[in-house]
Amino acid sequence: MKLQFKHQKFQADAAKAVPSSVAIREGVYKSFQITEEHFAEEYGKKIRYFIYNSAQLTEIDRFASDSAINVMIINSQAFNARGKDARRIYMKLDEFRSRKPIDILAKTNPILIIDEPQSVEGAATKERLKEFNPLVTLRYSATHKKDNVYNMIYRLDAMEAYNKKLVKKIAVKGISVTGSTATEGYVYLESINLF
Repeated sequence: MKLQFKHQKFQADAAKAVPSSVAIREGVYKSFQITEEHFAEEYGKKIRYFIYNSAQLTEIDRFASDSAINVMIINSQAFNARGKDARRIYMKLDEFRSRKPIDILAKTNPILIIDEPQSVEGAATKERLKEFNPLVTLRYSATHKKDNVYNMIYRLDAMEAYNKKLVKKIAVKGISVTGSTATEGYVYLESINLF
């Protein structure tokens, strides 16, 4: 697989997005749905993407063995627990031919793309991310903290993202209050005028 960022090229068997929470994970999945055609045009083929689910281990085998562009979306809670709360990703599983999912993933040397990396800055999470044995780790965020910007390779501002049709259109409707003395304890909606 080739990912191209301006003048730099990276090759890997697979890529993986690592959002930190379930809400961000679902947002990443939705983003892949929205940009599916854009990336198909860019790379000449569709990207296969899926959300990691420890009950669907055949997806990991397909991820690891398929030569096409594959993206596994996984949130940090799926791999960031130890001890009695250890996640299945670290267990030798009978239904996975006595293999550990993390070992299969690590053999692919994935490209890690961390969405909103400022939310996974803990030492334990950083150590868990190393277990994926990534070829390279990309930190994707619109809100990097100034002291957490490492080697920036690409910048996409809001206008450029909108012009490339990479973001959803958001329409905002405003409301105004008239004739209120701010002494009533409720709001009464008289009408809605759509423009």
